[in-house]
Amino acid sequence: MIPLDPQNRLFQTGRRLALLVGCLLLCAGCRVGPDYQPPATALPAQWSVQEGSTLLTKAEMDRQWWKNFNDPILTQLIDKAAQDNFDLKIAEARLAGARASVAQADATLLPSGSIRGTATREANQMALPGGNTTPFAALLHTPYNIFQSGFDASWELDLFGGHQRAKESAEAQRERVEASRDTVRVSLLAEVARTYVIIRQQQARLAIAEALITADERTLAIAQQRFAEGQAPRLEVIRAEAALEQAQTALPDLRNRVAQAEYSLDLLLGEQPGAAHALVSTDGPVPDTHLLVLATPAVVIAQRPDIRAAERQLAVATAQQGVAVAQFFPNISLSGFFGALSTSTSDLTSGGNHSWLTTGGISWPILSYGSLSANLDAADAQQQEAMATYQKAIIAALSDVERALAAYTEQEKSVHSLVNEFEQRRRARAVAQERYQEGATSRLEVLEVDRTFYTTQDRLITARAECAQDLIAVYKSLGGGWVE
Repeated sequence: MIPLDPQNRLFQTGRRLALLVGCLLLCAGCRVGPDYQPPATALPAQWSVQEGSTLLTKAEMDRQWWKNFNDPILTQLIDKAAQDNFDLKIAEARLAGARASVAQADATLLPSGSIRGTATREANQMALPGGNTTPFAALLHTPYNIFQSGFDASWELDLFGGHQRAKESAEAQRERVEASRDTVRVSLLAEVARTYVIIRQQQARLAIAEALITADERTLAIAQQRFAEGQAPRLEVIRAEAALEQAQTALPDLRNRVAQAEYSLDLLLGEQPGAAHALVSTDGPVPDTHLLVLATPAVVIAQRPDIRAAERQLAVATAQQGVAVAQFFPNISLSGFFGALSTSTSDLTSGGNHSWLTTGGISWPILSYGSLSANLDAADAQQQEAMATYQKAIIAALSDVERALAAYTEQEKSVHSLVNEFEQRRRARAVAQERYQEGATSRLEVLEVDRTFYTTQDRLITARAECAQDLIAVYKSLGGGWVE
C-alpha cells in the first residue's frame, strides 16, 4: 500500500466531512410529529329559516352589509371606526408582533454568524523547584500582546424537524392573530351600527314624546275650561294632569339614552367624549332595509374569522406536538471560526497569520425523568382542547346564525303588524279631525285619538329599531365586514 502524503490526508478528511454534512442536510428534511390536516366537518345544506332572503355564493357575498341600509351617516361612522378604533389598533399591534415571531422562527433554521475581534495583553510567571529560573521562564514573564479577528459561525442542524415544526406553529399563530384581528373588526362594525340605531331610535321617540306632551297640554287646557264652565267634573282635569305628567316624565330618560349612546359611539370611534354628537345631532330616520343577503352554511363557516382563528389554533397545537416529539431526538450543532492571529496589529492582516477552528457537538437527553414525556402529553392535551374548541366554534356559529335569523324573521312580522295598526290609527286620526271640523265630535276626543296615534307610532319606531338590530346581528353572525 502506498502511504498517503499529508495533502492527500487533508483531502480525504475534507471529503468525508463534506459527505457527512450532506447527509445531515438530507436528514434535516425529516419532520417528526403529525402533519396537520384541516378537520372535515359535516354542515347543513341550508338554514332552517331563510324566508324572504337572498342566497348568494361567497364570490357574490357583499361583506359591506351596512351599505344595504342606504344611510350615508352610518357608512361615515363605520369608515371612521375602522380607521381610528383603539381595539382595532391593539389587534393590529398584536399582529405585527406575531409576524416578528415568524421571522424569528425562520432565523432558527439558518446558520448564525458574527464578526469578532479581541485584543489581549498577557504575562506569565513560572517558578522552578528551588527558586531557579530558566531563560524560557523569563521569556514568559515578559508581557506580550495577542490580537485576533475573524468570522464566527454556528448552525444547529434541524435533523428531526423540531425547528420546522416551531416555524409552522409561529406561522399558524400569526394567522390566528390575524383572524382574531378580523373578529375584532366584525364586532366593532356591528357595534357601531347597533349604537347608531339606538341613537336614531331614541331621537325619534324623543320627538314623539314632545308631540305627545303638546297634545296632552291641549287636552288639559280643554279639561280645565270644561271644568270651569261646569261641563265636566274635576276628575277629568286630574286625569289630564296625570297624563301630562306621565308624558313629561319620559323626556329625561329619553335624553339620557341618546347621550349615553353618543358617548358609547365616541369610544367606538376613538374620539373624545362629545365628538359623535356633531355627526348624529341632526335627526334622521331609523335605518331600515328589507334586503337580507345570506350565504350558505359552508360559506359562513369558511368566512367567519372566529372559526378561522379556532382552526389556526388547532394548527398551532398540532405543530407543537411535533416540537415536543423532536425533543426526544439528539441535537447536533456545528460551529467554526476563521480569521487572523498576531501579536501585532500591523501584522494582523499579513498573509501568513491565519487562525481557524471547527467544532461539532451532539446532545441527547437520555435521562429526563419523564419531563419530555410529560411535555408531549401536555402538547397532546392542548391539541385535543384546540380540536374541541374548533368543533364548538362551528356549532356556536351555526347557532348564532339560526338564532339571529329567527329573531329577525319574527321581529319583521311584528313590524308589519304594527305598520298596519299605525295606518289604521292614522286614518282614525284623520276621520276624527274631519268630524271635529264638522262639529260632530269634541276637541277632547280628537286629542285622545292623537294620543293613541303617537303611542302606536312610538311602538312602531321601537319595533323597527329592534328589527334593524336583529338584522345587524344576522350580518354579524355571517361574519361579514372583516374585509377592508
